[in-house]
Amino acid sequence: PNRKVTGKNTITVVSVAAAEADADALLARALPVLRGALLADADGVVLEVDRSPEAVAFASSVRAPEVSQIGAPCPDHLINTKHKPLVVPFDPETADADELAESLRRGADEYAAWYRGYYERNLDEETGQFPIDPAGPRVVLVPGVGIVTSGIDAAKARTARDLYHRAIAVQDAADAVGGFRSLSESEAFAIEYWPLERYKLAQAPPRGELSGRVALITGGASGIGRATARTLAERGAHVVVADLNAEGAQDVADELVSTYGLRRSIAVATDVTSEAAVKEMVRRTVLEYGGIDILVASAGLASSAPVTETSLTVWELNFAVLARGYFLAAREAFRGLIGQGRGGSVVFVGSKNALVAGANAAAYSSAKAASLHLARCLAEEGGPHGIRVNTVNPDAVIQDSAIWSSDWKAERASTYGLAEDDLQGFYRDRTKLGVDIYPEDVAEAIAFFAGPRSGKSTGNVVNVDGGVTAAYPR
Repeated sequence: PNRKVTGKNTITVVSVAAAEADADALLARALPVLRGALLADADGVVLEVDRSPEAVAFASSVRAPEVSQIGAPCPDHLINTKHKPLVVPFDPETADADELAESLRRGADEYAAWYRGYYERNLDEETGQFPIDPAGPRVVLVPGVGIVTSGIDAAKARTARDLYHRAIAVQDAADAVGGFRSLSESEAFAIEYWPLERYKLAQAPPRGELSGRVALITGGASGIGRATARTLAERGAHVVVADLNAEGAQDVADELVSTYGLRRSIAVATDVTSEAAVKEMVRRTVLEYGGIDILVASAGLASSAPVTETSLTVWELNFAVLARGYFLAAREAFRGLIGQGRGGSVVFVGSKNALVAGANAAAYSSAKAASLHLARCLAEEGGPHGIRVNTVNPDAVIQDSAIWSSDWKAERASTYGLAEDDLQGFYRDRTKLGVDIYPEDVAEAIAFFAGPRSGKSTGNVVNVDGGVTAAYPR
């Protein structure tokens, strides 16, 4: 794109706007670093990228580093955008993604130090009763790329974005007609920490234990994956629903947005056996929310046949989905989590069959055993980075399952010499608790491993099977 000026012809653009693909590549690498810096003293953060022409033009202008630091144009902005944004020194023509990431990390740290000083300088007895906000910036200007806003959830990040658009219009117009002025630092602080406003904020409902977290679920369109998406969203997470069934994934994402609000979920069509598709899945997650905190690997299929009748195609398909698919998703999630630098949680959905030998399911059971051991290996590697890796082993989750709607149900019934309608009762009767297992039961165990209550647990296996003696871990 050509260099350009704003409508008032006063704020000259000095950086060429990065092309869409180039900007995405920069952001995919740099956003987790920024989010990690913001998470240093915030309990959950969601980002939003604004690449509109107005945002790119202002962030890239000669005067933005000066004009943007004068202060907020409206008192209402102070609660959502703070007194001033972070301006990152960056030129997309000469710098790369690593340099942008480092500029964002350093800038966020310097901004946090300034904000803590701002708080201490202006603190008095009346405002001292209110704790300091998370010290990181709510608005970040990136020349050539645009504006990144943050919030405790997607709605707050969107509010900051919308308000800063108004700030651009005011600052641009005021600068054009003689200069933009704002409140002094002490006046801004008095509004930002106005006791009545702070009291109002304190009355907000308690946040969920996963508020501000980003969860990526493979196989999220049905069964255990869908139940997990609902459970994590209910606890405050922003959920990426990934599935080969694109329509089903979109249905789940739409349901979550309808129930919990704007940008709380997106759908990504994903074939977990494809390296390129899995990379794109994680990239989409980062560009939408700024990073990732939780991966639930739940994509699955099943086959049942005597080994003499198990084709190489069937064998390799099981390992492609249940071993390769889990490996690829975990590898890409690890890359994002390590870049973010704030730990995270990976949960594999395994199977009772990973622990128990059974007839006529060699391909499925062996692939599940491979993914179980992969989780243990990843727990070893993830520990030094604060990344926890655990496995939940369900059994006989027949309701709402795409797997049990396939030939698997008939094949397993045949193996046990039962009619299909008798299979549910057979599985229930063989458990020590005498219970049926539902997707929501498994989702509860996954949510435990995903959240802070299991913060000191990794490398573990939890069975949700009603008590199958042969599957007791040992």
